[in-house]
Order: sequence, then C-alpha cells, then structure tokens
Amino acid sequence: MRGVEMETVKDRLEGLLGFEPLIVLSVSGLVAILIFRLMFKRLNDSRKALFKRLFGSLVSAYVSFLVFWLLQHLSLQDFAHLGSFYNYFGIIAAILGSLVFVRIVKIVVFEYLFFKSATAGVPVLLVNLVTLVISIFIAAWLSTSVFGVRWAPLLATSALVSVVLGLALQDTLGNLFAGVALQFDKPYEIGDWIEVHGPNGEVFTGEVNEITWRATILFGFFDEVLTLPNRLVAQSDVSNFSARKKPVYRGLNLTLDPDADEETVKEILHEVLRETPGVLQGLQHLVMLRELTEKGAVYRLFYPIDHFGRQYIIVDEILMRAQVRLKKAGIRSSRLRIATS
Repeated sequence: MRGVEMETVKDRLEGLLGFEPLIVLSVSGLVAILIFRLMFKRLNDSRKALFKRLFGSLVSAYVSFLVFWLLQHLSLQDFAHLGSFYNYFGIIAAILGSLVFVRIVKIVVFEYLFFKSATAGVPVLLVNLVTLVISIFIAAWLSTSVFGVRWAPLLATSALVSVVLGLALQDTLGNLFAGVALQFDKPYEIGDWIEVHGPNGEVFTGEVNEITWRATILFGFFDEVLTLPNRLVAQSDVSNFSARKKPVYRGLNLTLDPDADEETVKEILHEVLRETPGVLQGLQHLVMLRELTEKGAVYRLFYPIDHFGRQYIIVDEILMRAQVRLKKAGIRSSRLRIATS
C-alpha cells in the first residue's frame, strides 16, 4: 500500500514538473526584471534598495528551484543512485517553484502600485494581502495535485476550530479588515498629513508612513512614531490635509494694544507674512481685527504654508518677526497665542 501511494505521488509529480513550469517561471521572472529596467529608472535609493532585495530573493529561490528540478529530472532518467530520491526532489522542486511564482507576483504587484503612484509610497498591506491569498491558493492546489488532499471535507469539519480562532483573533482580524477597507476607501495615502480624531476625544496628527496588517503608522511633527490600530482609525474622523492638491491655510491670533492704529498694525503683519520663510507668496494673506476684549484687540492672521509638517516652525518665525516689528513701531503685545485651526 505504501508503495502504491509513493507511485501515485511520483505520477503526479511527473505530470506537474515538466518543462512548462520551468519555461513559465523563467519567462515571468525575466518580464518582471525587464519591466523594472524599462519603467523604473528614476526611483529613489530606498525604492531601488527594496526592489534589489525582492529580485535577490527571487533569484535565490529560482536557483534553488532549478537545482532540484534538474535533480528530479536526472533521477527520472534511470540514474539508480538517484531514483529512490525522485519523490523528495520533486516535492522540494514543486514547493520552490511555487515560492518563485509567489515572489514574482509580489514584484509585479509592487511594480503596478509604484506605476500608479510614482510620487508616493506603496502600502505594504495590499502587497502582503495579495501575496497571502496567492500563497493560500497555491498551497491548496499543490497539496491537492501532489498528495490528493481533499479540502472540502476538512473545511466542513473545522467549523468549531474556525469559531475558536475567530474569537481568539478578533482584534487582529478587526484591524486587518479595517486596514483593507481603508485601502479601498482611500481616505489617505502614504505621504499624506492627516489628523485622526479618536472616539474618546483624543487627536493624533502626523504624516502617513506605512499601513500594515495591524496599524497605520504616522510620523509626528517631531518625528515621533505614532502607531494607530486600523480599527481605531476606521472608527474615527480623519482630516486629510494633503488629499486636495491645494495649499493648507493656518491661523494665528495676536492680542495687541487696543489703542494702536488698526491700519498700521495690519500693514506690519502683512509685511511679516510676506517675509516669513514657509509662507506661500502669490496667494491671499488675510489680517483681520477679530474682536475687542478686556485684554486687547485680537487680530486674526490667515496664511498658506508650504508644508503642513512645518507649521509650528513657521508660527515661531512669524511670532518672532511680529514681535520685533511691533516693538519697533511702539505697539505693545498684550498676549500672543496660537489658534487651533
């Protein structure tokens, strides 16, 4: 009985490991390399390093597959000292061939996403998800084609196990599906500056650096790393300051001496905005007298900035320049404070 099973596996491997898989994998790998050479010459160093690692792992897997593919073909040609190892060589060659195919698919997905978004990063979550689905299908197909495994009865009898695993992995699966939903809805992309208003009133602000299986990773104003579970982000209000390709306006309140001449104050503040690095010129700057209080006259400044992540540096420059100019003009600053919008 054991010999019959081994012969069955051998027959299946002979039908599976002909010249066609070798040709398909070789041509597919060469096409992936050719696409990279022709379409992605101007990638930055970090992205080139990524593709270098991907192609390196592909080449190593392909060489290993080629070695065992040759060994199983040699053992098939009446080489007595290798014939008894045919099944082992064939199984390893089939697994390595599947691995080569998965890595080719991963490279092609990366190339497709980079081609669609040449200026932004690529969400690794999508690449990993596609790779996982392909790997599961190939593993199921390979186990059926070589060992004759019937998955339908196994899946039908594993309902209880699925329920237990589902409960144990509830948070992980929730974050995974939330991440997938965020990728389809695209409220933000890698490189966007966003503000996440959590359900409990907390606010997280940063530049989107990565979207993984579990979380969205932000880089804050001072390069601190914020790791937000995808399910939290999906349940929160998200403000995207980079989605519309328009400048971001910021606001600043200055509380000054109410006896100061209004036109003089406005002219000084306009000059400060025109001279401050980081404030976009050629666009409208607004300086308005907002209100009069017991603490003084509140002036409101609206101005466009060149980069959302530098807004506090720009505010610091505006405040220093305004303080110097107003002091020279003899205008007392009653109070300085940054507005929240």
